[in-house]
Parts: sequence; structure tokens; C-alpha cells
Amino acid sequence: MKQRFRFWIPIVLTAFAILMFGVAGGLSASTPRVVAEEPDTLEAAALVGQSISYQGVLLDSAGNPITGNQWMRFALYDAALGGTQRHQTAWMNVPVNNGLFHVGLNVPQAVFDGKALWLQITVQSHVAEVLSPRQEIRPAPYAMSLRPGALVVNQATGPAVRVESPDVGLYGQGGSFAVYGVNDAGAMGAGYGGYFTSSTGIGVLGRSTASSTAQNPYTPGVHGSSQFGAGVLGTSDSVFGAGVFGNVATGTGVIGSSGGDGLVGTGQAHAVRGINTGAPQGSGYGGFFTSSTGIGVAGRSTATLSFTNQFAPGVYGYSQRGAAIMGDAQGATTGAVAGYFRGPVIVDGNLSVTGSKTGYVVDIARNAGADPLELGDLVVVVGVTDPVLGEIPVPLVERAQSEGSTAVIGVVAAAYHVDEALGGRMEMAEAGSGEYVTIVTLGSFSGIKVDARYGAIRPGDLLVSSPTAGHAMRADSPGIGTVIGKALGALDEGVGVIPIMVTLQ
Repeated sequence: MKQRFRFWIPIVLTAFAILMFGVAGGLSASTPRVVAEEPDTLEAAALVGQSISYQGVLLDSAGNPITGNQWMRFALYDAALGGTQRHQTAWMNVPVNNGLFHVGLNVPQAVFDGKALWLQITVQSHVAEVLSPRQEIRPAPYAMSLRPGALVVNQATGPAVRVESPDVGLYGQGGSFAVYGVNDAGAMGAGYGGYFTSSTGIGVLGRSTASSTAQNPYTPGVHGSSQFGAGVLGTSDSVFGAGVFGNVATGTGVIGSSGGDGLVGTGQAHAVRGINTGAPQGSGYGGFFTSSTGIGVAGRSTATLSFTNQFAPGVYGYSQRGAAIMGDAQGATTGAVAGYFRGPVIVDGNLSVTGSKTGYVVDIARNAGADPLELGDLVVVVGVTDPVLGEIPVPLVERAQSEGSTAVIGVVAAAYHVDEALGGRMEMAEAGSGEYVTIVTLGSFSGIKVDARYGAIRPGDLLVSSPTAGHAMRADSPGIGTVIGKALGALDEGVGVIPIMVTLQ
């Protein structure tokens, strides 16, 4: 007579295989030959196994408990009816005593990925009979997702795993990565590989006790690297905060290494802020930047000029007692300079210089004449116009055209166009009427136009303006205020260009 079964599951699956039953009984001639699944063997100090414990009660169609071995197979589905099978065991020869049976099911950890599951049981007597309904797997087995190599998939919003602790919420230890986060958000720039926040302390704290080696010279507490973008990006919403704050007694506060930007910071107060607490006074750096191929520190500002930000500096230095910005070229290679400025320089305050001086001083002027001005022209002042930098007045000049003029003011060094919004300047070969020039007013300059037809010129001769437009000439007894400077070169006849030491007198 065909035996019918029904069953009742009083105990839900538990995550750990505490007790396992071995295979009992033999195979009868009427029973299909199947391979029985071997149960897990627990070993001391081993990892938690992947076997889960399952208990149930098996009754016949009349409701009587069954005793004796039964061939059973267990399968997991993602729906109560139909659906997709996620896992199925081999046939198992299960001992049943007074209806009660207990098995250990070897289920791959990946099956428990956060999605709902139902257990289906098939019992083999004369024919294979699927017991109904399927049993829903309750949350307890999902403790398997905490095993090493666990994968937790969250298709809803919010954290896939949340850990709370009065001490350490999350602790990781590994030979490669202690904690590893990957962001695979669909849109570029969306999401985070790791996200850490703190309402009272530090969002992310990194500390390294490693010794410095050739392979790890910096032993950073926090290391950021990027193939194309920013190795470390720090932002701050506080007007008193810092996008990135690095504080170290003897080593390096923050190190960034990247194929793009090693360190990028944005903040309302300080994008990147470094504080040196080293002793003694004068040792260490708040920030230290080096480059073997380019620029150690580059500062650029795109801010609009305003009353509170008149210059919108790319680099700004501030000091209460010392030097706001200091450059040191001592011990560097020959030809190195402590500072180099290309373009106008404004000094608001006293200027002290010790040591030798090389070069010349120039002022901005504007061509008020009809004729264009070019390199080496001697010019005279004819008026003044509005400043282009700060409150410094700009002289109006034109070519000198008379002998011994007391209005001589300098020698043209360059011609360029200035945009009125101070967006920059463009150098040109000559400056037409209304365009700007820089004129040398002091120092050694490479060339001034001279006319030797009024007398041969020798080094040391005093030079004044000549009747030849834009040219100087030798003066034996110059009047007060007419001298542009002293000749550094010679010209026996005709017109030409010679070096000059500009010294207005």
C-alpha cells in the first residue's frame, strides 16, 4: 500500500551545525540507488561550518508518527510556489524516530544573500513525494552571512550591514586589506567606497606603527591613491573647519599620491590646512610639497575681485611674527633663486634688500602719443591716468623728441595689452596709442636707443634726450633733471642701441 506523508516543522533552522546525524540503515531492493550526502565534521578551533541544522516531524496520512529510515531530499527556492531553485541536496538516508528527524544541510553561503527563501522537502517511498507547503526560512540562518568571505546584497535603501557598539563598531584585520570597500554606483562620481561619520569625534582615524622601509618610506596612517582623480578628497561644511587636517609630531601629517591629484581639499575656511607642532621652534613644516619634474606648490585663484578680496591671491601667506612667505635657495644648484615673479609685483609696506641686486626696476605707463612705442625708446612724461593695479597712478608717456628734456622718465622695456578687468596681459612688439608699456626707471638695462651724430658715446657718458625721436645723446654739461642715466656701452657714429645704467637725475 502506498504510504502518504504529512509533516510539521516546530523548530526553525539554526545557523550553526551543533549536532549532526550520520547515515543510518541500508538500501532495499525497491529503493532507488542514490548517493547519500555526508554531513559536516566539526573540528576544534576550525571555522564555523556551512551546515545548518534542521528538525521536523514526519507523519503518515493518518497522522501517525513514522519510525525508521527515510530517503529525503531538501531544496531551497526563492518563492513559496514556483520560483527558481537556489540549492538542492543529494538524497539523504535520514533516521526518523517516532516522527522526529534531524538533519544537517550543507548549503553554500552564497545562497544566503539577503533574499527570502523557502525549503521544499521530498520523501522517497514507493515514489518521490513532494511535501507541501514549502517552509519559509526565518532570519536565524542569515547569521551565516557573517562567516569569512560573506556576501551581503542589499537591494533596498540603507546600509547592507550595520554594526553598533559602545567601543569598536567595525574591526578588520587582514594581510592585504583590513577593511575594503568598493563602490559600483551606476553614475560616475556617485556613492562612496567607504563612508564614515562621527557626530562627536573623528569620522576616519588612521594610525600606523610600522617602521619606515624602502618599500614603505612614509608608513602613513591614512593612504589615498587614485589612478585618474584625487587620492584624498576632504570637504568641510564648517567655516572654522578644514577639508583635510594633518597633525604629526615628527613625520608627515598628510601624504597624497596619485596619477592625477595627490591631494585635493575643498572647504569654506581651509581647503587644506597643516599645523606643525614639532620642537624646537623653527623646525618642521605645516605643509611640505615637493616635485621632481614640475612645481612643488602651485596656487591659482579664480575668485572675483572685491572690496574684501582686492587681489584674490593664488597663494596667500600670513605670519604673526615672522615671514608670511619665505623662499630659500641656499645650497641649491647654481642659478637657483629663492623667488621668481613674472608680471607686476606690488609691495604695500617697506622693502628691505640685503646682498647684491641684479636687474632693473620698471613702472607701468600708457602711450599717450600718436607714434607707437617699442623696446629701447626713450620716453617723456606728459600726464597721468587711472591705476591698473591698486591705487598706483599710471604715467602717460610719449617718445622724447627734443634735446635735454627735463620730462625724461625712462626707457621702454616691453609693450603689452592689459585687460581692464585685470584678467591678464598679452605682450606685443609695440604699443600703439592708448596701449601699455613697462619703462625702466632704475637699474642696469640691456638697451637704449642712442644717436652718436651729436657726439661719439663712451662708457660712463651722461645721456639725455636728443632731437631724434626716442633716442638719447651724450651730454657734456647736462641740466638738472635731464639725465636719463650713464652709458654702459660705446657708439662712435650713427644711431644704434647700447646698454645703460638708468639713474634719473
